[in-house]
Amino acid sequence: MKAVFLLYNALMIALACLCCPLWLPLVCLREKYRKTFLGRLWMQGLENSLASTEVWIHALSVGEVLSAEPLVKALAGKYGAENLVFTASTHTGHQTAMRVIAPHVRAVRHFPYDTLFSVNRALRVVRPRKIVIVETDLWPNFLFRLNRCRIPVYLANARLSGRSYRGYKRIAFVMQPIFCIFRRICVQAERDRERFLDLGLPAGKVVLAGNLKFDQPPVTLPDDERGRLQAALGLRAGEPVWVAGSTHPHEEEILGRALLKVREYGVDVALIIAPRDPKRADDVCDAFRRLGLEAITLGRLENRERPSGAVVVIDRIGILRRLYALADVTFVGGSLVNEGGHNPLEPASVARPVLFGPHTDDFDWISRTLERAGGALRVSDAEQLGAEIEKLLKDKPKRDQIGNLAYGVFESHQGAVARTLTIVGEQSR
Repeated sequence: MKAVFLLYNALMIALACLCCPLWLPLVCLREKYRKTFLGRLWMQGLENSLASTEVWIHALSVGEVLSAEPLVKALAGKYGAENLVFTASTHTGHQTAMRVIAPHVRAVRHFPYDTLFSVNRALRVVRPRKIVIVETDLWPNFLFRLNRCRIPVYLANARLSGRSYRGYKRIAFVMQPIFCIFRRICVQAERDRERFLDLGLPAGKVVLAGNLKFDQPPVTLPDDERGRLQAALGLRAGEPVWVAGSTHPHEEEILGRALLKVREYGVDVALIIAPRDPKRADDVCDAFRRLGLEAITLGRLENRERPSGAVVVIDRIGILRRLYALADVTFVGGSLVNEGGHNPLEPASVARPVLFGPHTDDFDWISRTLERAGGALRVSDAEQLGAEIEKLLKDKPKRDQIGNLAYGVFESHQGAVARTLTIVGEQSR
């Protein structure tokens, strides 16, 4: 382990020397780096700084923060909100945590850079008794320092996609000692457990706990809130709605061609697109316009009438799950392009039919489970997507059946939070 630590830091120093002239201008010019730099370099102090923190919970970005929400609530119920600190690495993850996590913890902070200077500062500020990392975001200096200080660390909601597994397998001599620092690794599915064991981890260290995403409370839309959201989106009464969430570059063009196919069938549907990166909203609008489709961002649409047939592009975070609850049919992005897909449980949790493309490696078990249960449909291209959307919009009983089957999968796999909470509460090593 010491050899890995020395090699890692030697590489870090070399990269810092090489990349510093390029990285510093990026920090100054790019908002997402500029807004996180000081917080990650030098963690801001906490109120009552002499008090230790029972549990420090960390998540990488928006998806992981949302996955962590039910676990954080459960930990707050067990240890008290005043004894929890939460960190996120990205600017959008931190924004999301301030919205959904902050009421349940003592403080929300940016995760430190993986330098000994920043890591030691963060540990002095937080003074954790134990650490829970949700899903991923593994930093060797941070983990080595926890091991040196004998602070137990747990990996919750862990998964190993095929791509990650193959990569880790090639450098197992590095990853095995890093993963062995964790007291327990709580995996989502049996396939994940097998992959961790194949990396050389002891069987007792890897525990099948289930997927925290199944324990997300389903979103409900009261009639008044539904009406306000429909008005903000410029939807007409009774107009069918197709929501495509977490889309990526080049995927919107495929969705645009699918929309044209749906309209060729004589079906009028309002398409609402929520790009994975809301800052791409104007670019997404341009992509639809190049196909001859009118498009407008939500920000520009507010307080004015939606142009007839216009695609609405969401330019903010935090409303996707409510949009899914408003939809008649849904598509989960990152799957028609090779980005690994995104979480199909969000539309499943509100009993909506789920469609996705062939690339769902990051959510492989969930996607295949929904497919086998009849709660999701996998499509390969714009023509097939358009055909499936058209059939579903014309057949409400079929839509309801698929949506109910999707919700059945979501409901039947709950319980990961309770199992993870029990494991984190263990005292023996």
